[in-house]
Amino acid sequence: MVLENSTIEIGVGVGDIKFGMLKEDVLAILGLPTHKEIEKDFDTGDAVETWDYENFGLAFSFDEEEDWKLETITINSSNFKLKNVGLIGNTIETVQNFIEQEQLGEMEFEDYSTEEMPNHELIDVDKANLFFWFTNEVLTEIQMGVQWDENDNALWP
Repeated sequence: MVLENSTIEIGVGVGDIKFGMLKEDVLAILGLPTHKEIEKDFDTGDAVETWDYENFGLAFSFDEEEDWKLETITINSSNFKLKNVGLIGNTIETVQNFIEQEQLGEMEFEDYSTEEMPNHELIDVDKANLFFWFTNEVLTEIQMGVQWDENDNALWP
């Protein structure tokens, strides 16, 4: 299965990779990841395991609190299209216009600039659970999460 030129579906996934899949499901479709990392939240004790597939420009995060189901997808390749548009590499203004035109939800802007990474900004579209990350005003990454109901239950596709 090749993921290039696959569609990003809000609340569903990317191509054949869907939110709620287990690690074994993703492994069966894509094979071994380029890199794996486990981060533990010291407050809750829960862990998140992230699998990077650098050859596809994707990463998948599985959450222990959700029984290791796929909860977050990170996209950093323009081969993936949201509503038929490849957004990676576009300017903040272009992405803002796209979000408004497609009525994805209210935008919240945050500045994450540091000395090590100046000009690092985020547009958070909470309604769609989408995070658009910019470096030097150019979109470098889209993070997308599963949708949640009003009681904080995951709405698995």
